[in-house]
Amino acid sequence: MKKLLFVLLGLASLNVYAADPTYDATRGALQNNSALCAYGYNPNCASSRQHQRKQPTEIVNIDVPSKYGAWAANPKTGISGGALEMDSLAAAKRQAIKTCEEGGKNKPCKVLAWVRNGCLAVAQAKDGTLFFGSTEPGLAEAEALRKCQKHGASQCRIIAPEGCSMPKY
Repeated sequence: MKKLLFVLLGLASLNVYAADPTYDATRGALQNNSALCAYGYNPNCASSRQHQRKQPTEIVNIDVPSKYGAWAANPKTGISGGALEMDSLAAAKRQAIKTCEEGGKNKPCKVLAWVRNGCLAVAQAKDGTLFFGSTEPGLAEAEALRKCQKHGASQCRIIAPEGCSMPKY
């Protein structure tokens, strides 16, 4: 009976070894399972890795129209206006001037800053000098203040908070 049990266990272990010839006893179970070759766990699956490398990578270009924003001001009165989310730079500038001039009451306004696919904020120093921050969302006001302080101006403050014109995906 002991001999029969010994022979059955020996055959069973031989069968397990023969079922997966890539099995390496020095590696863990994930690296020995040939069913996981597609996931890169088994280093013995060179042929499946080579097959994966031969497949071309598909590059997909998505055309997302740009968005523009502009800020205009009247240097004499200090009144300003802006435009965001416009489809062209010309439209953004026109709308910023129109907003600034308030139906002709504040003429003439001039576009002083614009942005494409980004954010814009304006800081002003005590002497009236303007500084613009145009960057990614959440950073435009900090950039405008940093430029103002770097210039050596005193009492810098934000006069136009961050406004963003970002493309919609």
